[in-house]
Amino acid sequence: MLKNKNVQLAIGVGVILAILFGGYFLIAGKSKTPPPVVEESEDVVHELSPKDLGLSFDLSPDGKKVKFIIKNITGIESIEYQLTYEADSTAQEQRDGSEPRVQRGITGEAELDFEDSEYESPWLDLGSCSVNVCRYDKGVESIDLTLKIVKEGKTYHTEDTFEL
Repeated sequence: MLKNKNVQLAIGVGVILAILFGGYFLIAGKSKTPPPVVEESEDVVHELSPKDLGLSFDLSPDGKKVKFIIKNITGIESIEYQLTYEADSTAQEQRDGSEPRVQRGITGEAELDFEDSEYESPWLDLGSCSVNVCRYDKGVESIDLTLKIVKEGKTYHTEDTFEL
């Protein structure tokens, strides 16, 4: 019976599989680790209202710049901002096939002085500037501000809209 090559092959494969499965279950049984402790993930983002921050906007007298003010920065470690708005597209953009209205944006990080009780952003140009030449956007009607704030180790999200 053992002289039949098929029988020998089947027995050999069976022995090898038995050793592999036995070894796997032996190793898997010893390496069981307790389930990880679930803590609040850094990815959890909490909402913070503009009112809680004392958030307000200021428009320059010529209407070409805007800044935002946060009256309550107590406990705030960092602020990232994204300011977006729609404007009339330029003649060049329209020649290149752009829609009559285009989306514009400004991003940045606040430089906090922890001795202050409030933060006032620098004036943010509603347009583009380079080498003392600015091209200001026309037709801006409202500005959306999104803030990512780290306060006391937690991440917060705030949005507000400023109508011009």
